[in-house]
Amino acid sequence: MLPMSNMETSIHRRRRILLHFFLGIGLPSLLLGYLAFRGIQNDIALLEKEQLNEHNTIAQQITNSINDKISALEEAFLDSIANLQSPQRGSAVLRSLERLKSRQSLVEEVFFFESAERIQLPLAKLLFLSSGSAKSLPPQPRPSALLLGEQYEFQQKRYQEALTSYKQAFAQISNHQAKAEALNAIARVQIKSNLFPDAIKSYETIAQDYSNTRMGGGMPSGLAARLELGDLFSAIDDSSSAVQTFIRLYQSLIHAEWELEKSQYEFFAQQAEESIDEIFSQDAPMQSYQSTFRMLRSEEKKQREITERLLTFQENAAPNLLAKVPRSMENSRNALRRFTLDIAGRTYLVSIPGEREGNGNEDNGIWGLLLSSEQLKANLLAPIIRQHVSSEDIHWIVKGRDGQAILKSDDSASGSMTVRANFAGNFPPWSLELYQQDPRLFETLLTSRRGIYLYMFVLLAGILIFGLTLTIRIVTHELELGKMKSDFVSTISHEFKSPLTSIRQLSEMLQAGRVPSEERRQRYYNVLLEQSERLSLLIDNILDFAKMEEGKKEFEFEMVDIGPLLEELVSTIQQQVRHEGFTVQAEIDKPLPSIQADRAAITQAITNLIDNAIKYSAGAKKVFVRGFTQNQYLIIAVQDFGLGIEPEEIDKVFERFYRGGDELTRTVKGSGLGLTLVKQIVQAHHGSVHVESEPGRGSTFSIRLPLPLTEV
Repeated sequence: MLPMSNMETSIHRRRRILLHFFLGIGLPSLLLGYLAFRGIQNDIALLEKEQLNEHNTIAQQITNSINDKISALEEAFLDSIANLQSPQRGSAVLRSLERLKSRQSLVEEVFFFESAERIQLPLAKLLFLSSGSAKSLPPQPRPSALLLGEQYEFQQKRYQEALTSYKQAFAQISNHQAKAEALNAIARVQIKSNLFPDAIKSYETIAQDYSNTRMGGGMPSGLAARLELGDLFSAIDDSSSAVQTFIRLYQSLIHAEWELEKSQYEFFAQQAEESIDEIFSQDAPMQSYQSTFRMLRSEEKKQREITERLLTFQENAAPNLLAKVPRSMENSRNALRRFTLDIAGRTYLVSIPGEREGNGNEDNGIWGLLLSSEQLKANLLAPIIRQHVSSEDIHWIVKGRDGQAILKSDDSASGSMTVRANFAGNFPPWSLELYQQDPRLFETLLTSRRGIYLYMFVLLAGILIFGLTLTIRIVTHELELGKMKSDFVSTISHEFKSPLTSIRQLSEMLQAGRVPSEERRQRYYNVLLEQSERLSLLIDNILDFAKMEEGKKEFEFEMVDIGPLLEELVSTIQQQVRHEGFTVQAEIDKPLPSIQADRAAITQAITNLIDNAIKYSAGAKKVFVRGFTQNQYLIIAVQDFGLGIEPEEIDKVFERFYRGGDELTRTVKGSGLGLTLVKQIVQAHHGSVHVESEPGRGSTFSIRLPLPLTEV
């Protein structure tokens, strides 16, 4: 163990080296790492700013495009109503608006708002009208023949006379309404008289010639006639004709062939549906009828929703429009109003362009547009967004006023939201959100600018960690080496001092003649020789180690007969240690082949192994030296039965200045260079050294030297 002053010196030296490393490498690396980190932050901020500007530009382009499309539609609408003062202005305007509506799918409907606070839908194809809207005819004088026929039919039940009277009335009268009523009475009596073919012909005549003629109650003649025709065909078991008749009736209702109030429409539609379902349940009609009926039902459902939506607007929107649109058209010229109305749970997109300069307003009303939100989303907004958003990294979503998504990109919106924009004038009342997809780590590291800063940061951190680790290892190694050198100097001093002291004392005794007997003098001479040889081996080890460390050691190779060399070494060492009770025994296979070797170096290596075995033999004073061949190698093994080596120290015993870890092995004399020299010498002979050891049971050191190729 080093003295305390040396320990303190080592600690101060380590601290000084670490301080220099921190000031020279660590601090600049930390500063560069901080700058790289700030660079990453600045790059991220710059990138986010660029993305924000790009997304703002995209959102502005989208909203401007929507506004331009709606403005173009409004301009076309103004062109369509520009001839309000022409003589045929009514029909011309309607034809022009009809063309506009057919060309522009964005137009849900055109409406006219009168000053009398009534809304008209001149182009709407409604399934039914609101209650009280259907036309009613004034009562007409009834011919006497028709009245006589009703008396025969209902009072006297004389159907033949009634039929004759009705036919006379039909032939005599010229009024279209009265003729339709007479023909309907004829068909009714024919049914009562079981003249079904005649009744069918009569109803077919009504359906063909008097379809839109309204009878006294305002009911269209053709509608009632078709319903009766279907029932007649069912009565005579002509299911095919009955189905066709009811389907044509249902189709005519859907196509709004007659103006009906809601209650009238629902009555006839329900009658037609129930009749068709009943025929389908009783017979097996052709598949084409079922398919046609399913399509008509789907169409009827769609048209019913449209009708109810438009009627809700027509009946309830007037107060809202009055609140938003000035009554004076002078105040509305060149104004462009777009707004959203919420009526009875339905949302309406309304556009009321102002009048052009120079156009009069004889109608004292305002024309306006209802825009279709579905068409706006699907056929206008979605294509425009996809046109402007070309990057796959940008996701978008359009949300309604309730915050629910009504339109979005193919991929679900992910990443960070960058922009939320409303449309011009908040029309439509939706918001557009753009999202920037978070870049994948691999792409970020390889393609983005921040990857460069990240590389720099990681590189600097790696350099710093590597440099710190390397410095600590070097400092630790140097301190350990310094300690080993200090131990080496102390050990060598002791190693030199012990034999020199013995030699000096014995020499003084011999010189002074204080040795009484020849036998003791001879023993002293042997001790002097042993100690001098010990000094010589120690000096040779030190000198050879120094030469090998500097690469100046030169070997003189020659053919060496290893068998006699081993026997001579074992015999010499046995003579030297016999007085200490040691037994050094040789077990050599004969004959051992000769090898190319440096005799002195090999002798020194084997001697060091035997000397090492003697030192660490403890109480077991027995050493075996074996020589044999194995797999083209010459093996020289030195085995002792002493202290042994711990497993974790086996790889360290060949290091310079290293000595065993426990106190028992540290008390053994030695320089710590013997095994190091053995390894270097053997490696110079292209061989290797192997150790087998078990603590408390001894060790075996084996030198493996390659045999010449001619040897077997």
